Amino acid sequence: MEQLSWTDDMMLRAERPETPMQIQMLLIYDQATATDGKVTFKRILEEIDARLHLAPTFRRRLTELPGGLHMPYWVDDPDFDLEYHVRHIALPQPGDWRQLCIQVARLHGRQVDLRRPPWEMTVIEGLNAIPGVPKGSFAVSIKLHHCVVDGMESVELMAAMHDLEPDGPRPAPPATPFAPGPLPSTQDLVARTATTVHRRSWESPECIARPRRRAVAILADHAWSRVPRAPEPTLAQN
Repeated sequence: MEQLSWTDDMMLRAERPETPMQIQMLLIYDQATATDGKVTFKRILEEIDARLHLAPTFRRRLTELPGGLHMPYWVDDPDFDLEYHVRHIALPQPGDWRQLCIQVARLHGRQVDLRRPPWEMTVIEGLNAIPGVPKGSFAVSIKLHHCVVDGMESVELMAAMHDLEPDGPRPAPPATPFAPGPLPSTQDLVARTATTVHRRSWESPECIARPRRRAVAILADHAWSRVPRAPEPTLAQN
């Protein structure tokens, strides 16, 4: 479990339907360079599935404290579904630049679901009338929320998705299989946050530390109020 940084949290809080805080990448591939000259959607899914462990971003989702008391945490998604995140569509013919740009704009205009790992990938076929693009090529539109992507995250994702050679071997599988536990409870999140705030309060100047220590007390009270209480004992009636 990892807490968002202040800057990433700022990107998350700025999210609005009219101003989605996400970035878009568009990659175009010539499938003639593949070993057998053809790339199927099933093969793309298999390749991505074999590389998910190379970038933790693929399978992490956000979990928030009640009322937005503090910055959210990244946790492994116990309900991760690769086929939700990777979709497949085709452009209407003739498949020119205008149609590709309209389709990418539509994809970008839809907000990512922040209840899941905040990324989507769409394989787009039918690029048959784009000057300079070999016939039969396909595009991949990748959409990620800004809270998950910085410069190094982008490099990590691109490196995880690609090989330097068209016939390179798949990466070695992870030493341990992906086995996420259940999402953390409210008590777990509040306790972890209280500990973090308490530790940082003693590392800060007094003008910052005093309100932080008060925040610890509020969080502790909130956590205690949610602990189940044992029933009050009653005297037996004769």
